[in-house]
Amino acid sequence: MIAGWRAVVRAVVDVPGTVMMLGAVDVGKTTRAAVLANVVCRVGRRVAIVDADIGQSDLGPPTTVGLGTLDRPARRMTEIPLRAMHFVGDTSPQATQRFLTAGIRRLVATARERGAATVIVDTTGWVEGRAGIAAKLREVEAAAARHVVAIQRDDEVEPILERLPAGVLVHRLRPHPRTRPRSGVERRAFRERQFERYFRGAATRVLDLRVLRQERAVSYAGRYIAPADVVTGLPYRELRHRLVGLADDAGGLMALGTVTGVRAGGAAVDVFAPPPLQDRISTLQWGALRVSPAGREEGRTRGAA
Repeated sequence: MIAGWRAVVRAVVDVPGTVMMLGAVDVGKTTRAAVLANVVCRVGRRVAIVDADIGQSDLGPPTTVGLGTLDRPARRMTEIPLRAMHFVGDTSPQATQRFLTAGIRRLVATARERGAATVIVDTTGWVEGRAGIAAKLREVEAAAARHVVAIQRDDEVEPILERLPAGVLVHRLRPHPRTRPRSGVERRAFRERQFERYFRGAATRVLDLRVLRQERAVSYAGRYIAPADVVTGLPYRELRHRLVGLADDAGGLMALGTVTGVRAGGAAVDVFAPPPLQDRISTLQWGALRVSPAGREEGRTRGAA
């Protein structure tokens, strides 16, 4: 049964908890998530949004999961203050599913610790196929979802819905008539604008790899390169402009950076990054995507692990 939007809003307001937005690409999940957050905010409830759509991120740059909290209604998702991030390292959920799931779990927990009664999770459009179904079920479990809002053109989300744990409240919607599909060119242009916006005002930092913990192996030429060997094991063309996460001891992302140089035989790297959320950087996490300081995507090496 397809529920009306007002019924969905009433259910979410009446039964606080985590709300997962599920649906294929370009069905309006982000718009609905923002509207729903505004409604909850207006009735006086503390509400947070976890943006886990890593390829089309509105909260924080692409390749990250972002957490935002609403102190007052916002016209669009990009206006919501960014409070925390988790580095995934790629815009593809297929390549980085465990990092994406970990980010959802971490930031939903952070939102709850900070007092949010309702946490709305926006997700990627990967919902079909055996792997896509399994991935979304893991995300629902990681978020401990109370509600699932499934926006579908036909019945493409039903294989996920029929496998949900008992007790999850399911709300089905059709896309808004004004929802417009975007081309691959448009989606890439949006990502590059978001990267450019994030790196605006950034500066180069010299990071001493001898004192930083390095995480996430990188796959190159059919083999995995251990995190501590990435600088010496990859050709410079694969290192240049590779995204890295600058994190604290617990893995919380302080800033996203792009490598712009290697120093002292690999003992240090130059990283172009904005000021960190907090100056507690102790960990460098290697990503798969390469992005220039101007925000242009330059390709990827699959398989950060």
